[in-house]
Amino acid sequence: MGSIAIAGGVAIAIVLVTRGSLRQLLRLRIQSIWMVVLALGIQIVLEFVDLPKDRIDDLGFGLLMASYGLLLAFCFVNLRIPAMWIVALGVALNALVIGLNQGMPTRDREVTTASGRTVEKPIERSVKHRPESDDDLLPFLGDQIVIPEPIKEVISVGDIVLAIGIVAVCYQGSRPRRRARTSRGPGAAQRTAPGPRPKSEQPEQPDQRTDAPPPAPLPSPPQPVPQRADDPLGVELQRAQAWLSDRERRHGRASGRDEGEDKPDDPVIRPST
Repeated sequence: MGSIAIAGGVAIAIVLVTRGSLRQLLRLRIQSIWMVVLALGIQIVLEFVDLPKDRIDDLGFGLLMASYGLLLAFCFVNLRIPAMWIVALGVALNALVIGLNQGMPTRDREVTTASGRTVEKPIERSVKHRPESDDDLLPFLGDQIVIPEPIKEVISVGDIVLAIGIVAVCYQGSRPRRRARTSRGPGAAQRTAPGPRPKSEQPEQPDQRTDAPPPAPLPSPPQPVPQRADDPLGVELQRAQAWLSDRERRHGRASGRDEGEDKPDDPVIRPST
């Protein structure tokens, strides 16, 4: 617990030194804060309330693991916060070694006697801590790191990761959020993807019905070339055309008569020479 308080103080100091915003830090949208309050409350009670020796391994151990479960659930709910995963990793490391050994394996503390000698004082068995032994699983994750005076505390690897996570969360949370750039300079299209324009900014489309070019006029049939009266060849061609037209007209009329009706012979029109 002392290492967490120290990490919190260091985090606030770093925020102030780096000119971070405490107001921005307080605006972090942290969800389910009651999980942290309840978990820390359970661990404080287990730290200062002496349970009977025969209830440490069942009631005490169950409450301790429940508090770590609440802390992990809190971290999972707030994973969207930058660097929260580091806090979750530190909590998970401590919960793992405690769950495997039914308590945190802790090395003996060194104390200085009145005569000036340094001796190792075995720790007392509690709900969270117990003396280390050769049968411990993952002993390197236990309380093996000694912090000298004036702190004089034994911490674990998980405590260090947890402290780093707390500092990182406070540092990232105190930074002002960056707004999207609105400049239209060179390379702006590569930084931000263009979105759909609103209707008011879209260019007006020309009307297909009014602005479309008119269709091209159809070509007129060729007109007969007028012939001069003094042209004998042209006069003969006109007579031949008239004779053919008159023959076709009479042939059309004759096709509508009965089969037994005699058809008059077509007069032969010979062109004059």
